Amino acid sequence: MLGQVDLLGVFVDYQIKLKRLLAGRLKSPQTAEDLTQDLYFKLPRVAEQFPTRDDAQRYLVRMALNAALDHQRVEGRRAELLQGMAEQADSVTASPEHELVSRGEVEQLEHALKELPAKCRDVLYMSRVQGMTHAEIAAELGVSKSLVDKYAVRALVHCREWLNRAEQRRKDGRLAPAEAETGP
Repeated sequence: MLGQVDLLGVFVDYQIKLKRLLAGRLKSPQTAEDLTQDLYFKLPRVAEQFPTRDDAQRYLVRMALNAALDHQRVEGRRAELLQGMAEQADSVTASPEHELVSRGEVEQLEHALKELPAKCRDVLYMSRVQGMTHAEIAAELGVSKSLVDKYAVRALVHCREWLNRAEQRRKDGRLAPAEAETGP
């Protein structure tokens, strides 16, 4: 029977093949590297014992394929969220009333951005203001593109929720329009 220590040994021996498998599946060596590292950190939680090294290898391959599938689902959902937010931003037409509302929203966003961690703010700024791609931001910050994607989604979702809460309070009459500009 192979125990915990042996499973780590099988992982060390097999990790290059796992990375190749993930890179082929995901078309991203950097993401494959990240997911392989995540697998390593999950191994101590695996309570299974395996009769042979082959069984342990098959288990590691299944873990890797599941991680790839999970990653693809998350990235697909993240892309949908980003696309929806981009479409929403593109559908806005400028009018005097809209300009007034937009100024208030800018002030609201400034308050929302102050609540975000610095990395999320930086990613949002580099992406939206400086026009950098997520790959360029990842290189600049020395993190994976996946992490940059997560920071961007976190920042956008936070700002949207913040604006929604402020708007709901204004509609509920809990805040006058002038007060709504300073925070929910």
